[in-house]
Amino acid sequence: MATAASARTLTPFSRRHLLLTGTLGLAAAASLSAVAPASAAVLDTETSAETWTEEFLTRAETREGFVLDAMDDWQLENAKFIIAVVKGHELGEEVAVIALITAIVESWLYNYEPAVDADSGGLFQQRPSMGWGSYDEVRHKKHALDAFLGLGEHAQAPGLLQAVSDPATWDAGAAAQTVQASAHPERYAEQIGAAREIWDRFAADVEPYTA
Repeated sequence: MATAASARTLTPFSRRHLLLTGTLGLAAAASLSAVAPASAAVLDTETSAETWTEEFLTRAETREGFVLDAMDDWQLENAKFIIAVVKGHELGEEVAVIALITAIVESWLYNYEPAVDADSGGLFQQRPSMGWGSYDEVRHKKHALDAFLGLGEHAQAPGLLQAVSDPATWDAGAAAQTVQASAHPERYAEQIGAAREIWDRFAADVEPYTA
């Protein structure tokens, strides 16, 4: 477990940000992290973020960028949805943190539509060819999250509850890496502070989601 000080140390850099450095150059990519993500599509302000409609669950989200204090409406909805589903499964804060850091690193909390890494897609950049479900299932937020947690009947790949015997006792970064098998395992721990801050801000007001 990270210390209280290190847990609140935030970084805008993630897997997606580092991918950008290869095409834009380090200086240009660094400048992207300092500004809020684009907001070309504005959500209907009368729609509750906790309605969790089928349109929400399957919405393709192709915008990029993650800065904790500049999260747009889509990132906020997705973060709250992760918390809601984890609470619905009665798994608690530590599992939510593991899921959040994974989604931050893999997709910057967007239900990412294009295949960026081979056939990967969705919040957790899951690959159909690796047993995580079909093209549509890895881009369906509830199916993808349940598969990551190890509770998705559609997925053959081992999720968190299969890969880690007691997630609450694990270092969050190590637990995420055990599921994801990333070539850059250190990036998950870098987002623990952001994930815990998200939990602290929203968990008390998010109802469990069990549908």
